[in-house]
Amino acid sequence: MERSGHETVLIFDLDDTLILQDRMTDETVRYCTAFLGVDDIAFGKTFRETCQEEFELLPSYDYCAQVGISAQEALWGDFGGLHPALSQLRRSLQSYRLKAWLGALKVHGFPEPELARSISDDFADLRGRRYYPFPEVRGVLERLSKHYSLAILTNGAPELQWSKVHKSGLESFFESVTVSGDSSIGKPRKEIFEVVFAKHTSAKKFVMIGNSLGSDIQGARNAGIPCIWYEQGDEPKNVPVQPDAVIRNFGELPDALQRLGL
Repeated sequence: MERSGHETVLIFDLDDTLILQDRMTDETVRYCTAFLGVDDIAFGKTFRETCQEEFELLPSYDYCAQVGISAQEALWGDFGGLHPALSQLRRSLQSYRLKAWLGALKVHGFPEPELARSISDDFADLRGRRYYPFPEVRGVLERLSKHYSLAILTNGAPELQWSKVHKSGLESFFESVTVSGDSSIGKPRKEIFEVVFAKHTSAKKFVMIGNSLGSDIQGARNAGIPCIWYEQGDEPKNVPVQPDAVIRNFGELPDALQRLGL
């Protein structure tokens, strides 16, 4: 429901734009494997590879790719919902998590299934509690909410993404939250942006802010709206799309909007 009546809506991605996602996953992996004495960088690389390999073998993989559920999220997330693919995913989670961990641990000299199961359980419990905003986010949102309507558009499973919104402590800043899994359509498809537009019928302008060139920035281009890329140094540069502005710290966002005349 619209509250502010501002003519411009800022649409924010959630993961790794408003809240820490990949970094918190990497930190939790390091914490859960520190007692093994493995090289954390080498193990992290192996683990990402085994996760992705096992994830792509899941029967629900096509749906996950469509709505933006990642291999890392499947290691710890809850996936409630009535969609048949979510039911299928829930049935596969225990096996997937064990295979992902065991595959990586074997490469580094730890072939015991019970060890993999123990670490998998600890990781899922710890990672599922960590939904931290970037340090600058709260202050910037407070400032922007005085001049713009704020919205979230996030890819992912409904229950998991809504849990992140609730537990991050940021929900009160936003007039609307749109999760791709609720519509079975994800960024960069323009149709999911149209779901956001329909929630802000009095708005005259929309702007997308996100960290993913392939999802957020390409999606904004598909939807015909301006976009600001939150570059963090780890995004593939071979995506043939250009943002209207680039920020490298969330605190730079108000000035970027001003430079764009927004």
